[in-house]
Amino acid sequence: MHHKRRPLQEITPASEDAGLFRGEICNQVIELVPQTRRTERGDLIIRGIVDAKYSIDVFFAGRRVKNAEPLERRLKSMLTNARAFARKEGGRDVRVDDLRWRVLVEGAWRRRTQRDESGWETGTYHLVVSRWSMPDEDGITTVFGEPPLKTPMSERPE
Repeated sequence: MHHKRRPLQEITPASEDAGLFRGEICNQVIELVPQTRRTERGDLIIRGIVDAKYSIDVFFAGRRVKNAEPLERRLKSMLTNARAFARKEGGRDVRVDDLRWRVLVEGAWRRRTQRDESGWETGTYHLVVSRWSMPDEDGITTVFGEPPLKTPMSERPE
């Protein structure tokens, strides 16, 4: 499979954002679930819920991954605390889908298509994040990330 990505040492913040934020930037309230994974390039993907019913992938890519560490710690802490409480209350299972952390996200929606075993293409959406805000333990809201950099069309990757 051919990858369109440049080598990491050639990526500038402007070229990174040109590749990530191709669509319109929007604000969206997302309920994040403590289920995370990493891509082969180290990008962070967290499962999110939109409108209390649609499951999506929330994508923290490139230089914004480091800014997502407090968010990732918060989600892990939620899961750890819920499991400890469940053990204390008789060992019932924790439903990860019931654990949600509400954040306001600024980013761009991207459609991803995949071909299934029978040859049909199916599409899913994920949200590529530029900035997000969340309350800390004291209830003070903090903004993380940075707005996408604008780049001339001639510098945008194809």
